[in-house]
Amino acid sequence: MRIALAQQNYHIGNFMGNTAKIINAIGAAKEQGADIIVFSELCVCGYPPRDFLEFNDFVKKSYQAIDEIKEHADTIAVIVGAPDINPVREGKDLFNAAFFLYDKQVKAVAHKTCLPNYDVFDEYRYFEPAYDWNVVEFKGKKIAITICEDIWNLGDNPLYRNCPMDELMKFGPDVMINISASPFDYTHVEDRKAIVKLNVNRYKLPMIYCNCVGSQTEIVFDGGSLVFDKHANMVGHLPLFEEA
Repeated sequence: MRIALAQQNYHIGNFMGNTAKIINAIGAAKEQGADIIVFSELCVCGYPPRDFLEFNDFVKKSYQAIDEIKEHADTIAVIVGAPDINPVREGKDLFNAAFFLYDKQVKAVAHKTCLPNYDVFDEYRYFEPAYDWNVVEFKGKKIAITICEDIWNLGDNPLYRNCPMDELMKFGPDVMINISASPFDYTHVEDRKAIVKLNVNRYKLPMIYCNCVGSQTEIVFDGGSLVFDKHANMVGHLPLFEEA
């Protein structure tokens, strides 16, 4: 299976520009013969959307963008990040979600479990944590999709009650895909490599990690997307501070 990564610079609320950028990348991935193309966390609306999420029109435009993008997910599967409405009348109104698009349809939606509420993050203010988990079956493979912080809840003193990969392992996945909007700091490049390697060593699965680039107000995103094989060898990476 050929998997493409799209490490791009998105702008909060620029649904037209973000959607065009995503569709262009899908076209390029098709030309390269990719089976799946992976985009970053909340790429459809831009990250972090913060209080824009409280406006119904903002969420509506995000769904409209998904509808437009899925028309291009015909011969290729597309994983994009966007808010998803919580159908239950309990908890927060939205999930931070990854949409799996194929055959011009939304085939699956994965919700983020671990919602950071420290430093520049304030996700628990807006999003409900995932309460169920499943893999996505595609072309004979089972894909475990997680979102950013979901892969960081390891160690002797985890910050969150649930570890989504522990739940997803019950379904026998073949590969892990993590979509992120991970900000830059001086140590984070090596920290990311270490946490991806830790996940690979723990679950004995290859991992694909897709980050974004650019800046949103005071937050800078540095890219550095990663690919590790099941033996914890880094077999691919994208540049820092560049779209790719």
